[in-house]
Formats: sequence, structure tokens, C-alpha cells
Amino acid sequence: MKTLLMAIDPLSPPSRSLTRLTLEEASARDASVVILCCIPIEGSVGGEVMNIDCAIDESLQQVTSPQDSLNCAESAVRTALIPFQQAGISARGLLCRGEPADTIVEQSLKLSASMIIMGRRHLTPFNRLFKGSVSAAVLETASCPVLIDIDKE
Repeated sequence: MKTLLMAIDPLSPPSRSLTRLTLEEASARDASVVILCCIPIEGSVGGEVMNIDCAIDESLQQVTSPQDSLNCAESAVRTALIPFQQAGISARGLLCRGEPADTIVEQSLKLSASMIIMGRRHLTPFNRLFKGSVSAAVLETASCPVLIDIDKE
């Protein structure tokens, strides 16, 4: 079975358009989905942190609020898994620590992903120069196709 890698921001669940796009691609390609969320490196520790196999219970989502970057990322991934679970598409989450672009490309290779699907932040030219564009770096270094959702939802 083919695998699609959907990369999301650790601070929030993906936009509806990114989710819709990934659902469409997974259905069209009869593929499973891995939702990857990269969190900042603490100290010198990088790599895989957690595999997530189930979505968040929507009733608990409003009751609990994440306390740190790992909890925020876990909550974002569990929330992102909901539409895939509802659509009957095989999906799981993966939290990793590391530089986002490098981690996304590295995980796509480990998973033998047939495609990376991600959004972009619509940075100003100054912020793009100062912070760098993760989507541009992934596009330049990935060995599989990269689909970038440019919707500003």
C-alpha cells in the first residue's frame, strides 16, 4: 500500500483545505496516511518521539488544554486524525523532534512515502529570509513529489 506523508504545524491542526486535499489524494491512490508533526529540538535530542494510532475524543478536546510543545503537537496530530478515521482511511500520527524540513524529508524516506503533502505559512519576504521557508526547503530536497496547499484558510 502506498503511503502519503502529511506534514502539519505543531501549534495548530491543519487547515480544512490541507485535510481535504490529503483525503482526496489518499482515496484516489488507495494510500495510507502518516500525519507528521515536527517539534523543536530540546538540547541535542532529536528523532522520533511518539507514534499515535488513534484520534482524539472530540468531547475531551475542549476540556483539556495542552501544557507544553509535546502536548500541543500530540493534540494537533490526534485532531488531524479525526477526518481520516471518519472516512475509513488508514492513518496514524508521528511526532518527531528536529529541524522541520530535514525531519520531513528524512521521515518521507524512512516511510518510502509516495508523496509529501503540506501547507505553507505565507511568510512575508522579510520573514522568509529571516526564518526560511520549510515548504521551499522540502520541495528542493525531497526525493518524492511534494504537494503544497497554498490555501490561506
